Amino acid sequence: MPPTPRNTIRPNRTGAATRRRIVEAAIAVLAERGFSGFTLQAVADRAGVLFGSVTHHYGTRDRLIEAMLDAILEGYRTRFATLASAVRTSGSPVRALVTFLIDDAVDPSTAGIFLELWAMATHLPPVAEAVNALYDDAIDACIEALGIPPRSARARRLRESLYVLGTVVEGTSALFANRDRTRPPWRAFRREAIEVLVPYLEHRLAETVAAPPPVAAGHRPVRDRRRGVSRAV
Repeated sequence: MPPTPRNTIRPNRTGAATRRRIVEAAIAVLAERGFSGFTLQAVADRAGVLFGSVTHHYGTRDRLIEAMLDAILEGYRTRFATLASAVRTSGSPVRALVTFLIDDAVDPSTAGIFLELWAMATHLPPVAEAVNALYDDAIDACIEALGIPPRSARARRLRESLYVLGTVVEGTSALFANRDRTRPPWRAFRREAIEVLVPYLEHRLAETVAAPPPVAAGHRPVRDRRRGVSRAV
């Protein structure tokens, strides 16, 4: 009796493709159905896989949310790097970065996801921790895109300024994502936000570039894995 042909598809490749489908489906479900409709069964239905496949790959909703946030961050990291490299030869990438983030904050494809994540974070501590880590890592990605090693001690003040930018960006989602953006309030806010933030961040970036990296005996930067930032020990 001839041997049964074996499946020639590599299991790890098949598993990776399934995980991508599940994460993409999870993002779509959260955007369309919100916090109340975000269930593993809904994700499985959207991905076209069995419920057991979702639990096999991710186990719990919290782990799936972490995978979603990783995928979202990777998309932003790529976008930040592209923006920075596109304008670095002609000037500071700050204006491009600020403009992109302000506009992205009201983009229907992303604004709803973050609003729902905030709602989940309010009620679920593991989600809050994962969302906090996402923002910390996004700040790292911004610093790197601006040409500064994110773990260096001299990046501290630039990091603080980028949290100011992040606060404005997230407030933009809350105030304007559901408004008519053809009307004057949005256009005026967008103009003012860009004109205020760009000089502020360009000044901080120039300061950071010009400053020599501080060296203190007995101190070295250590990566805080949970927060994605550096601290001195």
